[in-house]
Amino acid sequence: MEAGASRSVRRSPPTRECLIRKPSQPYEIRHRSTYVDPEAAASEAVADGVPRVRASRTARHRRRAMYRRRRILALVGGSLAVALVAVVAFVATTSVRVLDTIGDNAVARPGVEPEEVEAPRWDGPVDLLIMGSDTRDGQETGDYGEAAGARSDVTMLLHVAADRSSATLVSIPRDTMLPSPECTTEDGRTIPAQSMVQVNGLLEHGPYCSLDAIRDFTGLDLQHFLVVGFDGVIGITEAVGGVEVCVSHDVADPYSGLYLDAGTHRLQGHDALAFLRTRHGFGDGSDLGRIQAQQAFLGSLARSVKDAGTLTNPVALSSLADAAAQAVTVDQAIADPGSLIALAGTLADIDLDRLVMVQLPVAPWAPDPNRVAPLADESAALFAALRDDRPVTIASESPEEPADEATSTTAPEPETSAPATSEAPGLELDDTAVAQSADVVHCAG
Repeated sequence: MEAGASRSVRRSPPTRECLIRKPSQPYEIRHRSTYVDPEAAASEAVADGVPRVRASRTARHRRRAMYRRRRILALVGGSLAVALVAVVAFVATTSVRVLDTIGDNAVARPGVEPEEVEAPRWDGPVDLLIMGSDTRDGQETGDYGEAAGARSDVTMLLHVAADRSSATLVSIPRDTMLPSPECTTEDGRTIPAQSMVQVNGLLEHGPYCSLDAIRDFTGLDLQHFLVVGFDGVIGITEAVGGVEVCVSHDVADPYSGLYLDAGTHRLQGHDALAFLRTRHGFGDGSDLGRIQAQQAFLGSLARSVKDAGTLTNPVALSSLADAAAQAVTVDQAIADPGSLIALAGTLADIDLDRLVMVQLPVAPWAPDPNRVAPLADESAALFAALRDDRPVTIASESPEEPADEATSTTAPEPETSAPATSEAPGLELDDTAVAQSADVVHCAG
């Protein structure tokens, strides 16, 4: 996108300081303890201190502008996935074409025949792994270049409470190091268990390898996944009429092609893609700053999709569903029409203030500070709450006024709050957490 292209409808500066805090150093601020497996660290390090596992990825990670121009990050996939599930299923009852497209993109677990798969009933807590894939296979590459294999540069875990009163979306940074169990690829190869691997590389071996690793790490009953590619995502943002975002300062990032004045903007198509790709535009240039911008984008998108005008416009809704269906791959069970519609129903009535987006608490990984490891105590508390189906809330969060009050969209306050799912207290995130709820307007910066 050239600097002179039309990018926004408003250019006024924000009236308040942004709620999103800019980390002063990558992966270090807001964290108090680091999880590192000493034996794994020793076994995975080579003479120069670089981890043996994914060493080639470490070198690739350090390539400069030319590589970054060619690489299409799939953040947009994770950001849109929650909305896509609901919208695709909403029109599935009247669009056989949409269901056929999703069915064609379904993936069965290796060694399991499709007819052996049982559709989930979704009658309890819902756990879904959402990944954004940067593979170019079968997709239009446009100006983003070629990329070998597949990586999940976005990994998110969606938990929906059993009583459908709340939902939590956990973002796992792409550089997170986790143990990986033995898994089987689609062509029948066995990938041995590894003590520590980079989470975004697991998708190379198939989505079930990612699913099994995240399930073992979280302890959740994780059985289903949704993978979103970049093809068709531009059409999705256009179908909803754009997504309103707020930025705290002027952004000029030639790597992603994002050029914005400070203020509030409505982005769609390539502009929305650039917003979700940028690392250099926000924070310290790390994945954490990008995740914060992604959370703000997702909150705004959720507000747009919940808008009655969007959901009651047959033309816009049909266009959105078609684009979504072409962009997603699901496990075989979700591809069942009844299962897809029921999954959407689990999200339909959740108030926006009860949709909390939180980043997995991480700190630098000792063998290689370019990677991160989960913080033991904070991560354990988060996933214990999800396993117990307790709500995750934010201690204090005040809505931020958009840059242009006259034309911006402010999410309405819910009339009532849904009760907690159990007598056990929920998990309240303090101000050290990188988290936000979907009902609050946030600025990226």
